[in-house]
Amino acid sequence: MKSAKELNWCILYKKDPKEKWNLPFGFANEMEKQELRLKRIEIKKSQDLKLPNKDFIIKNKINIILIFYSGFNIVLNESLKKFKREFPEVMIINELGDEPQTEKCNYVRAALSDISLTPDFESYQYWKNKGFNCYWFTHWADESIFLNKNYSKRNILIGSTMGLRKYALMLKILFLNNFKNQQKSGKENTSFYNSTLIAFQYARWGEITRRIFEASSCGCCVITNKLEKSKNIEKIFKHNESIIFYKNRFDLILEIFKLIFNKNKRKRIAYNAEFIVRNFHTAKVRVQELIKIVEDNLYV
Repeated sequence: MKSAKELNWCILYKKDPKEKWNLPFGFANEMEKQELRLKRIEIKKSQDLKLPNKDFIIKNKINIILIFYSGFNIVLNESLKKFKREFPEVMIINELGDEPQTEKCNYVRAALSDISLTPDFESYQYWKNKGFNCYWFTHWADESIFLNKNYSKRNILIGSTMGLRKYALMLKILFLNNFKNQQKSGKENTSFYNSTLIAFQYARWGEITRRIFEASSCGCCVITNKLEKSKNIEKIFKHNESIIFYKNRFDLILEIFKLIFNKNKRKRIAYNAEFIVRNFHTAKVRVQELIKIVEDNLYV
């Protein structure tokens, strides 16, 4: 029996040529680092997102196809249906994107997958209850991009990259230039987080956000709105130990002032969170987990 590393993989994802990095690109880089036999298919436009043709599959002896996409895509869905009929022996893995907000878009992909991966625990339970082979595959920080480069002075007291969401205006009024809210992309986030002491986050869908992991990996003390227990975030980060959760606007203000006036607490939370992410929630760890998932499913 062959191991996952002896099989031939193909990864399919969308990437703007102007981007130097995006999440699936970084994941593919890590797959190559771990010496998986990998062929990449980078697509520029969503309407062109189709599975490879017969010649590509036969020529490269593809055994596994991993698809990264977030949102509804009828072209991709129709391509999956056709591919599944023509190549039932090829394992299809779908990373389902930004669930729970995209959950309504993913029925066909989840149903046709041999394995599907979701960052949201409730979505994982939803797909499992449908009888689909889904795994909870929560967010991570790409350690080649998001790392702590600044152990000295940081000049942004409270930083966020979320844009105009809830509480942003309030924080700007209260903290003036001590609150910076700048939407960034890719590697720009690393520089921003490395200048930030407290990373503010608001999860509008009540979801675990990727920014928590990325900011933590860069050495920030993260504060985010408290999520339902069903999201399982407290299995990763604990309040007052590796993250700060706030319940409402008044609680948010109180918790921020506690962090401002308690430097040791702020440093301890940032230090613990960075350790957690760098050891358990990196691209390297997720690729290792995916290899194990595949091997558990190969010969069942």
